[in-house]
Amino acid sequence: MTRGPVPREAAIWVALAFSVLLLARAVPWSPPRGRPVGTPPQEGAARLLWGLPLDLNHEDARALEALPGIGPGRARAIVASRPFCAVAELDRVAGIGPVTLRRLAGRVRVEPVSACSRGPGD
Repeated sequence: MTRGPVPREAAIWVALAFSVLLLARAVPWSPPRGRPVGTPPQEGAARLLWGLPLDLNHEDARALEALPGIGPGRARAIVASRPFCAVAELDRVAGIGPVTLRRLAGRVRVEPVSACSRGPGD
């Protein structure tokens, strides 16, 4: 049984597959991205990369804009509505309702401030 010349289309596919294999070996492999390596920042939107929440009483408006559903206007409104004694108090900010509060769950926190330390009757 004699074989004839390789059809042109088959030769093109073989060359393409060989090129892909060579290219795959030439590109360095990097492990999948997870949390960044190193010490997490104490403040700022970069805390979200580590899965750490932002503090509603201390972050600036620009950092708060990194939160889902929070744009520049809502971020300024949050800063203007401080201090917060609990995350649930965010509902007093215009444009933030139950849906946004659920979306922000785990992404925001409230550090204690002196205005919240007053006891009953103060």
